[in-house]
Amino acid sequence: MNALPSGNSVEDLSGETPGDLDSRLIAALRKDARLSSVKLAEQAGTTRAAVSAHLDRLRRSGRIRIIAAVNPELLGLSAYAHVAVRVSGSVDEVARRIAELRAAPFVSVTSGEYQIVTELRLPGQAELYGTMTEIRSIPGVERINSLIYLEVVGGTLMPSLPLADIALDSRDLALIELLQEDGRMSFAELAERVGLSPSATRSRVNSLIAQQVIRIAPVISRSRASDGVVAGIGLNLRDAADEIVARLMEAPQVEYFARTLGRHDAIATVAGVSTAELDGFINRLMTSEHVTGVTSWLHLRIVKERYEWPLPTLEELAARR
Repeated sequence: MNALPSGNSVEDLSGETPGDLDSRLIAALRKDARLSSVKLAEQAGTTRAAVSAHLDRLRRSGRIRIIAAVNPELLGLSAYAHVAVRVSGSVDEVARRIAELRAAPFVSVTSGEYQIVTELRLPGQAELYGTMTEIRSIPGVERINSLIYLEVVGGTLMPSLPLADIALDSRDLALIELLQEDGRMSFAELAERVGLSPSATRSRVNSLIAQQVIRIAPVISRSRASDGVVAGIGLNLRDAADEIVARLMEAPQVEYFARTLGRHDAIATVAGVSTAELDGFINRLMTSEHVTGVTSWLHLRIVKERYEWPLPTLEELAARR
């Protein structure tokens, strides 16, 4: 039996998505957030002027930010967890307290058994355990349920691990810091800010991306109904399910996928224009012979999504070698 029903194609799993300019632009930026306006116009099927004006409006309104996410290994982060929090009382206050933690780049108010979901990234297991203990102590937290990440298979804002053995200098770190602020800063401006030629700057930035030191991608605010809906999915798998994992990573709805240890074998973040689209996606997923269980929750309001981190110094990097 094939892994997926009804023809088993990626299109069968992902379903149809609308072709409005917002979604086409964001889809193109997810593939390469530093595409020129000309290339974006080609992929979005519109004019360069329309792309420039539309992208500028989206960024000025705060609907999207385009940033460089740094490989966690470079940041000295090796312990990751998905933590679901059950709350009694004010969900907003608990979410605010969790969002204050630097180790929590993502915090969301969710539907279902748990009212808050957060992701934690820390240097080691001891720090991870300590942070979960801190969350448990927040007034209003009834209990937490955690999943330890075994492998991040893919993510819009998660460079691949492990990090290649690469020597960085002060200008590389300066470029990364600038790209964390604005992932589409021009090569000319980057060059002026770090004291290099535009061609040397282009070469360095492309090398940082190619070697998975950074990944530049859009972060979508999803503050309006037209921004679509986002859901989390917990999967229980019959086996390694490599075939369906590969298909999931090709589906445009899937923004993040990780193999985990705990109540689920894997978790994914999926996005769509409507709950109907996500419902269809999940139903198609449940028919796979490799999937024994699916649990889903809606992200009702994303409280925090910040992937900018303080960079290590050259001395700290040298000490790790």
